Amino acid sequence: MQDKPTWFRQRRYLHFDEPLNFQKATTLVTNPEAVAAHSFWPLIRFQIHTTKIKQDKTTGQLDCHPKDREISYAAHGDSLIFSFYAEALSKLYEAVLGQQGLGDCVLAFRSLGKNNIDFAKAAFDEISARGDCVAVALDVTKFFDNIDHAQLKQRWMRLLNTSSLPRDHYAVFKALTKFSFVDRNDCFAALGVSVHNPRGGGRHRLCSPADFKQDVRAAGLVKVNQHKCGIPQGTPISALLSNIYMLDFDAAAHGFAKRQGGLYMRYCDDILFIMPTSLAEKTKKFCIAEVGKLKLTINPAKTDTCSFVKKGAAQACNQPLQYLGFLFDGKRILIRSAAFAKFSNRMKRGVSLAKQTMRSRNKAKNAKGAYERQLYQRKILARYSHLGKRNFLRYGYTAAQMMNSKEIRRQLRPLWGRLQTAIAKER
Repeated sequence: MQDKPTWFRQRRYLHFDEPLNFQKATTLVTNPEAVAAHSFWPLIRFQIHTTKIKQDKTTGQLDCHPKDREISYAAHGDSLIFSFYAEALSKLYEAVLGQQGLGDCVLAFRSLGKNNIDFAKAAFDEISARGDCVAVALDVTKFFDNIDHAQLKQRWMRLLNTSSLPRDHYAVFKALTKFSFVDRNDCFAALGVSVHNPRGGGRHRLCSPADFKQDVRAAGLVKVNQHKCGIPQGTPISALLSNIYMLDFDAAAHGFAKRQGGLYMRYCDDILFIMPTSLAEKTKKFCIAEVGKLKLTINPAKTDTCSFVKKGAAQACNQPLQYLGFLFDGKRILIRSAAFAKFSNRMKRGVSLAKQTMRSRNKAKNAKGAYERQLYQRKILARYSHLGKRNFLRYGYTAAQMMNSKEIRRQLRPLWGRLQTAIAKER
């Protein structure tokens, strides 16, 4: 049996349409005329509420403040179209990276067989090898929200080597720039669908087309992006388009760093230059100017200049470099303390929720005269201890091994005790 192409992935979430089988999906996505005439459904949008924990550079205290990120997911047919065109554009994009020598500069959203640990280690190894140097780390403000549509279209056409977008590509472009969306909670409430159990009652789609027109569109729940900038985060093609948008900047930044005897790397909106010490200010000014050409801005609050100096056999710095979740001071590699605070808060909430569930179920058992059950710990241990396969601790131990960091292992040791303490608490 022949393997399905990588663009085909049958997702099971509820949307305004039903999942397509492979035959129907192929008929749709491989027909340019069908794509050009396709009516894209509104995206469903929801917010991820997180607590941003940041260490104050002067006091060393951890500051906590809420941070919301909007995520959108497309209807099943729309998502398959996006995936198919992302795969086609990705091949062209990778060819350009190869031609321009940018393959080692662009790190995110590519199939490189590597992860954040590899990229951070490569940066730290480069700094160690150089001895005296400066690391300039910069961050683009609200990257996806500010991607300019006209410039994105130009780069898309250039990738296709055309003077205008073909009708099918234009339909995809329009769906991602003049996109429409509905708020998930408002939409589900209007349709009488539970956010916590959306598939209850055997639903295979959110509603019929007639109910969509009456209960969603006529109710004014559909919003349209009226700006000349911004693409949604969460679709199968959004990440690739963000890289395509940055092509000119990547080429300019790589050329600038290479001419000055430095190194340039970018992970999505995180930009890093490793340069000769005297070029810190010149590098920042260059980056701010080049990013400005894309109608983007650099966040000054997230700009760090870390100077490294070789002193004998050791390397010292004026402040540790924060990069992709790690800290490097020339001698030690650590995981940012904010990550541990975030994990501990998440662990405590998870254990508390498990206890609430246990009490609720035991109350029902008592009513039936059945025996109470003790706290079910398998999921807790899988999520919050070294016994799990994919969690923060496993990531930390992998990082400690790859980076040969005793300090990271030392950071991880107290977490088992904290978990046991949270489990042992009465409430």
